[in-house]
Amino acid sequence: MDSGELTIAVLGVICAIGLPVLLAIIVSYTLIKSKHKEKMAMIEKGIVLEERDMSGRKPSRYNSLRNGVLMIGLSLGLIVGMVLDTYIDSDSDWGFFLVPGITVLFGGAAFVAYFFLSRRLELKEQEEDEKSLRLTE
Repeated sequence: MDSGELTIAVLGVICAIGLPVLLAIIVSYTLIKSKHKEKMAMIEKGIVLEERDMSGRKPSRYNSLRNGVLMIGLSLGLIVGMVLDTYIDSDSDWGFFLVPGITVLFGGAAFVAYFFLSRRLELKEQEEDEKSLRLTE
């Protein structure tokens, strides 16, 4: 490899990776700095900043369940897609979409399953809370 090819390779890496990263850093810094300036201007004018009330928002307790169901769905979709790919002889131009398509389909089905499962668990918790509230009264 001569120096001209090496220079092109280095510039390609810098342009493809370095510039987007640098742009993301600059944009993040600008946003953070502008929010800080806005807050400081409000404080100087005597405007009371409202603290964000996070008490009304209940964090989800089922994040691990969601992630686990999604990973199981994606891996099942990948396995099913690979098995079907070996059995289906597709000479069309769209044959390579089989495995990713089935993987995404199973991932979506996993999210739907998570939705119904978490809703059922939340309803069960509400019933138990109401039952314990009635017993304490």
